[in-house]
Amino acid sequence: MMPYVCQVTGKKTEVGMNVSHSHRRTKRTFKPNIQVLKFHSDILGRDFSLKLTAAGLRTLVKHGGLDNYVTAKPISRLTPDMAAIKKAIDKKQATAKPGAKPAAGAKAAAKPAKKPAHKPNKSARLVKKVAAKKAK
Repeated sequence: MMPYVCQVTGKKTEVGMNVSHSHRRTKRTFKPNIQVLKFHSDILGRDFSLKLTAAGLRTLVKHGGLDNYVTAKPISRLTPDMAAIKKAIDKKQATAKPGAKPAAGAKAAAKPAKKPAHKPNKSARLVKKVAAKKAK
């Protein structure tokens, strides 16, 4: 059985109580709204299948995609899955620019690049759908 954990926000299953009209209490679980989506990394040139909550999806869209989200956050604020993606991106950027050091946490995230006014979600499924419409 898969754990219900968001790879962006870290939200997971919580335990609570059902309370009846007579106030009898029975244990129950509250599961997060997990969706499995593919996001494309332009820097690494591949898709990542992520288990996200609706809030995690909104966070990635707000930051303008997977690459922008991961590079803007310090490694200490990322979940282990996202930290691994950030390390891979830093490694790729370091090999692309010889002599340049990988971003070191909050110092690199202090002044992010200027964001465009609106950048749509970079979901791989959405990119394919748009490309199919253009082809028609």
